[in-house]
Amino acid sequence: MQTVIKDILANYEVLGSNNQRAILILHGWGHSLENWKVVAEKLAKEYKVILLDLPGFGSSSVPIVTFGTQEYSEFINEFVKKIGLNNFILIGHSLGGKIAIKNSVKNLKIERLFLISPSGIDNKSYLTKIKIIFIKIAKIFLFWTPESIKRKYIKIFASSDYISAGSMLKIFKKVVDEKVVLDAENIRVPTVIVWGENDKEINIKNSKKLKGFIKNSTLRILWGVGHSPSIEAPDRLANLLLEYL
Repeated sequence: MQTVIKDILANYEVLGSNNQRAILILHGWGHSLENWKVVAEKLAKEYKVILLDLPGFGSSSVPIVTFGTQEYSEFINEFVKKIGLNNFILIGHSLGGKIAIKNSVKNLKIERLFLISPSGIDNKSYLTKIKIIFIKIAKIFLFWTPESIKRKYIKIFASSDYISAGSMLKIFKKVVDEKVVLDAENIRVPTVIVWGENDKEINIKNSKKLKGFIKNSTLRILWGVGHSPSIEAPDRLANLLLEYL
């Protein structure tokens, strides 16, 4: 299914009955609704599940303006209005989790929140910190070097998301630096935080920090799982979600 919101073609799918409580799922950076199909199909046995390709991903069009977390949040609000969602449950992973945090502060329609390794809390690994230092130093020394050498350097030190961003590079640079700590501290929606034990993308230390920010939240760890449980362990993730739905 497709609709147009703020000149952006939004691609989405609806699973389950229209008579059931609704769940909206927001995927992470570089992913699409396809990465959540297995989880959604299991949840759809009891709920209406809406899978959305965020702008710039999957089959949704790339925004003309440089989106940040706030713009993505506003887009989600418009999408919810457009498809006529009333009270609903919101699930967000990584970038989708960051957007979900932003949306959950003032959106009274959200009745329960699931945050799966959300970005924007920030507790970088030592390796990431070292890479950032090297990149800052290199920008000075590589200013006059040929583009071919610069590209080789970027491949060594930049993240895979940065390298593959393409036309979304400006958006990537904007959203990756944005923090949502203050938003998290103001969330009053019942919240379940889920983190993969072996998450190499976003430090698991963020899970306890986030639990401290969100009052009365619940933290669950998926043992032996990395950053993308909807891909790595979809059945286990779906069962965990159903425990709290």
